[in-house]
Amino acid sequence: MRTALITTVLLCFSVVSFAQNPLGNFRDGNRQFREGNFNDAEILFRRGLEHDNDIRGRFNLGNTLYRQGEYEQSAELFEELSHDNRLSRNQRAEALHNLGNSHVRTENFEQGVEAYKQAMKLNPNDDTRHNLAYALERLQMQQQEQQQDQNQQQDSQNQEQRQQQQQQNQGDNQQDQRQNPQPQQLQQGDAERMLNAMERQERNTLDRRRQQNVQERGTQERNW
Repeated sequence: MRTALITTVLLCFSVVSFAQNPLGNFRDGNRQFREGNFNDAEILFRRGLEHDNDIRGRFNLGNTLYRQGEYEQSAELFEELSHDNRLSRNQRAEALHNLGNSHVRTENFEQGVEAYKQAMKLNPNDDTRHNLAYALERLQMQQQEQQQDQNQQQDSQNQEQRQQQQQQNQGDNQQDQRQNPQPQQLQQGDAERMLNAMERQERNTLDRRRQQNVQERGTQERNW
């Protein structure tokens, strides 16, 4: 499928005398446009429009801005033109067609699709139909990319939340361990020393009990 956008350009004026401005400026602007001198053409069209708000002069100024890559300015101008009551049905369709082109160039595909649809209602033609299909395709791709970006952003947020929760859980576990310390594992030497100490304590206890029994028997005998 072709991807180049087709721009409708109105560069023809009725046969009139160009000896006087602003028509002379429009004529010279058309010549500069055909020669590819778009900056000079813009200056001449603007100069002519200062004295005559001519529809064709405004239309050609919009095309000149478009050719210079000033798509936002051309979109603004074609938007204004599309609401001009002086335009015929076909002229309004052409203004909407070029409005769609300007929006597509700035990747405002949704607005471009809407402009093409309005143009098709006024004057169905293959050029606008082709551009409409292209804009619809790019709009679908753009929406898919936006959805993917949103999903990735959501996944990233979820992962960050999980990491924060894990860090919080680890902090809680460490605090519990400090509050409730677990018994440390005894080394073999420590266990032997503890066992010997317990045996000595038992022997001492038995010795004290035997001595106490002897003393008690002696006391009883003396009482007798």
